[in-house]
Amino acid sequence: MVWLWLVLLVLALYWVLPELVLHYLHLGLIATPRVAEDYVGLTFDDGPGAATEEVLRVLDRHGVRGTFFLVGEEAAQHSELAARIAAEGHEIASHGAVHRSAWLLGPTATLRQLREGARLVAAASGQEPRLMRPPWGHMNLVLPFAAMAQRQTIALWSYDPGDWHPAQDPKKLAERIVTHLRPGQIYLLHDAGGDGRLHTAEALEIALPRLKEQGYKAVTLSELLSHEARLSLGRRVLQAVWGVWELGFERINRVERIGDVRSVLRIGRVTYRGLPATLKEGRTVKAGDVVGELHFRNPQLAALGAIRSMPLFERAMRELAVLIQESPRYRDLDVFFGISVAFRGARRFGFEVEELGFTPWRRFVTGTYLRWVMTVYHPQGLERLHHRRDQLEPKGIFITRETILARYGAGPADRGDASGSEEE
Repeated sequence: MVWLWLVLLVLALYWVLPELVLHYLHLGLIATPRVAEDYVGLTFDDGPGAATEEVLRVLDRHGVRGTFFLVGEEAAQHSELAARIAAEGHEIASHGAVHRSAWLLGPTATLRQLREGARLVAAASGQEPRLMRPPWGHMNLVLPFAAMAQRQTIALWSYDPGDWHPAQDPKKLAERIVTHLRPGQIYLLHDAGGDGRLHTAEALEIALPRLKEQGYKAVTLSELLSHEARLSLGRRVLQAVWGVWELGFERINRVERIGDVRSVLRIGRVTYRGLPATLKEGRTVKAGDVVGELHFRNPQLAALGAIRSMPLFERAMRELAVLIQESPRYRDLDVFFGISVAFRGARRFGFEVEELGFTPWRRFVTGTYLRWVMTVYHPQGLERLHHRRDQLEPKGIFITRETILARYGAGPADRGDASGSEEE
């Protein structure tokens, strides 16, 4: 029995802990850079291979540069393609010597995977790889130390559109790429490794002009990182840990996203506990009423900033209009509310601002919590908190079903209108 526990402990330390810390919390590696400008990174795994030439032609046609994570043995077999990738201005990175999960590699094999991968890729391409992505993003305890020994940085991704699927529809793939646009997005794509990869170039032919139309520029990871707003290790750890807390909060309280991964809003169903509030349509909400509670998605707002997040907030409100009509969970609710210290900007979206009427203790706890969230996510952190402490008292923001449907539902000419000049 003791041996069994020892084995489980070793497995946890060697595989589970690194997978949690590195793959899911993204500590000490590249995965979700905070970029203020409209830059995204296109990355390609598993090559060089069957789709590499066509991918290169599409990228060249649109003046785009990407980062290619080459498998060492594939680069050695297709050295002319590896050299061409580098010659055309793309960034060369390593995907290991062979395409094998780190979960299946012991310490010595892990060191060999990174060392041989870097050597083979450099020999074939003529460019020393400074970035490394383990196959499938799988981690083990030795991997980060092996990467440091090779002077490489582990780079993952922030969105996988699924181009690896053999039955992929290029138009749907392109739509997913465009739909998930946000500053700093790192796309996981492929130029080899299976039949699904043959659709990648066709999807990029559709998606790249649309990226450009929206003002985005696709660049290599190194260039993307040159535009990153650097956070201290302490802030990165704090945000990662707080992200786990927010995920747990969503699960426990059955809070769900409104729309897709880019959405800046979440919603739950709760019993209202504040002061009675009479809204414009004559609708009154009082303690004990069941209402929809809206929550901001803080990482998305922090990454975009107040001004840049407004179009996404409008989109989230339109998606909310659809949700409250179609979902049985919200179809019977007449009032939706949230608690925010950034209530001034809410009025331009149709919200009414009211006092919550909490007890002094609950008001203190709520205000402290919201200020703490601002400290964690706002780029200026505590400095911002000290500067505007007197303006950061929590208020209730309310909006009725009628207002949501009139402003954001399908049909009205002014749908999604968010005009206004009040200061954020």
